[in-house]
Amino acid sequence: MKASVIITTFNRGKIIPMCMDSLIKQNFPKEDFEIIIINNNSTDNTEEVIENYISNYPDVNIKYYFIPRPGQVYARQIGILAAENEILCFTDDDAILSADWLNEIIKLFKMSDEVVGVAGKINIKWDETPPEWIHEYENYLGKLNYGDEIKFEVGMYMNAGNLSIKKDKLIDVGGFNPEMIGEWLVGDGETGLWLKLKKNNCLIGWTPFAVMEHYQVAKKNATKDDIKRRFMNNGICIPYNIFAVDKKGNKALLRNMLYSVKQTMIWSYKNFKFKLKRDRKNEYYSSFRRAFYKAQINYTLNIFFDKKFREAITKEDWLVKKKTERAFVV
Repeated sequence: MKASVIITTFNRGKIIPMCMDSLIKQNFPKEDFEIIIINNNSTDNTEEVIENYISNYPDVNIKYYFIPRPGQVYARQIGILAAENEILCFTDDDAILSADWLNEIIKLFKMSDEVVGVAGKINIKWDETPPEWIHEYENYLGKLNYGDEIKFEVGMYMNAGNLSIKKDKLIDVGGFNPEMIGEWLVGDGETGLWLKLKKNNCLIGWTPFAVMEHYQVAKKNATKDDIKRRFMNNGICIPYNIFAVDKKGNKALLRNMLYSVKQTMIWSYKNFKFKLKRDRKNEYYSSFRRAFYKAQINYTLNIFFDKKFREAITKEDWLVKKKTERAFVV
């Protein structure tokens, strides 16, 4: 069983060598996997860095693509269509992967023909000691841990930083949903993929032995603003699904927006109360919850009043299809 490792990257020339080094050192036959790097319009030295790896490691099958069109979903879909192997393994450009990462993933796929995807363990690796409060929110930075034993479960959530899936099934459900496209946060990305797999009753495996360390910069990622942004991203998944996926219409959108207005007011009041009490823990949490609901209001208003935004959500040019079909325009 062979694997294609797919990594999308943007302006990570200084960080991606950590990921590449961990892939080069995999305890897995080099003829049985390929590394596909998709540069999503970086303006730094990312291309030079990857070209050096291609030159320095001729025994490793490294493919490199440059895509100028903004949007990780388009970069991922190119990686999917370029992949030659049965198993697609997605990870991030700031990942450090355990030496047996590929071995452990493939081991689970071999356990049962019914396994569609495999989720691996994700730990957070900080560049320096972060503030103590951030540890409670590390799951928003990608941390994933379902325990110390291998298990299988229908509809189990997989984080895209350590997500492996059979290529045929991924194409069958249309690939990942869109996330950031240019300056717009359009859809629900890996969450959307998970929901599609769940609706299809797909069996997912979990292995604690395929470990990804997610490198995070404390001064950037261990901040209130960064966690708030992540809550906002989770919030927009709800109106996106109502409108673009489930197609429930404007009435359902309006009901959800009115509910979000109410919740925004409730969490704003709680935030004010916790500020007065100087209860920083609950002050932070209430501000994150407020951001979660407020993002849904703004997103819904964009749907109602911005025609270009509606078109970006509904045109579905990001859907991945078989190679013989037109899948997207670069």
